[in-house]
Amino acid sequence: MKAEEAVKIKKRLILFVTLLVFAVMISTQSAFAWFTAYTETELSVTSGSFARPYLMAGEDFNRTTSPVKYGIETAVFVDYIPELDGYTYGVDKFDVSKQQDFTVIAWVDGTKMYIGGEGGIIADASLNDMFSYYTSLKSVTFDRVLDTTPSISARRMFLSCTSLTTVDLNHITTGGITNFQLMFGNCTAIRNVDITSWDVGKAEDMSGMFLNCNYLMRADVGVKDAQSVITFEGMFKDCNRLNNVDLSSVRTRDAVSYANMFSGCSFLRELDLSGFQMREDTTLSQMFAYSGLGTVYASSNWSEVVKVDSLPFWYCANLTNSTVSDYEGVDMADFDGGYFTYKAYTGE
Repeated sequence: MKAEEAVKIKKRLILFVTLLVFAVMISTQSAFAWFTAYTETELSVTSGSFARPYLMAGEDFNRTTSPVKYGIETAVFVDYIPELDGYTYGVDKFDVSKQQDFTVIAWVDGTKMYIGGEGGIIADASLNDMFSYYTSLKSVTFDRVLDTTPSISARRMFLSCTSLTTVDLNHITTGGITNFQLMFGNCTAIRNVDITSWDVGKAEDMSGMFLNCNYLMRADVGVKDAQSVITFEGMFKDCNRLNNVDLSSVRTRDAVSYANMFSGCSFLRELDLSGFQMREDTTLSQMFAYSGLGTVYASSNWSEVVKVDSLPFWYCANLTNSTVSDYEGVDMADFDGGYFTYKAYTGE
């Protein structure tokens, strides 16, 4: 009997150990599934109740926060959400999460808006119109909290933020963004922009990006592979105080429109466009019109390439010494008998 009992005890022990190992394996697999779900940008909800903080699309953010948008002077992204018991949804507290699961909350203290998510916030594919017409907004701080890796469009993101002076632009990721149209259009108070860290390799539309930023004086651009950009139309149009923009390390190739790119830049005296590569079907219509340019550097990428008839030098008297249209045509966009000064491209 003792031997039989010993065998039974041994079997029970083996069964217990087997069940214990199985339970540990299941637990480990669940933990792994939870972890991988947490680290995948494409997933918003994990296998448990935990949800990643995904921000709603820019247009939806603007609409949701519209009750307070005109009074906000400062916007700060933070990686936490405090106790907000004294706040009221729709008045000074807003659920701005993509899934409406309260994982991203915007709340307002006076003229300051905080946008918070535990551990950081993941941006939507669309940043379009996020802060457009926040007319009192003076500064925006991202501080690496907002992950814009999934974003593909920033069209009109800050359009008509007429009080905006400060944005920490080098703390956002732009490698996937294709559309920058009117991103800072009509930001009439901003004086300096620094986008030296930006990757614009996938960008296709930069039209009107700084249109009518008429207090913008300096634009730090840095090294840029902009060969996929299709249109630069009106990019710096009517930036009539712009006097320093270094484009010497910017490389273009596929653009079909540079129309009005520097039109109205009356304080701009010099441009280095040696990295700009032209196409036969490119339009340069009024590219330098009404500007103060006296020197434009260009490489052989310009010489006798553009065939589209246009007037790139319309009323560009510092270059043409004339206001007669006979001297403003595309045939003068050359360094051999035209208004350009030759310079070989030395960028990367």
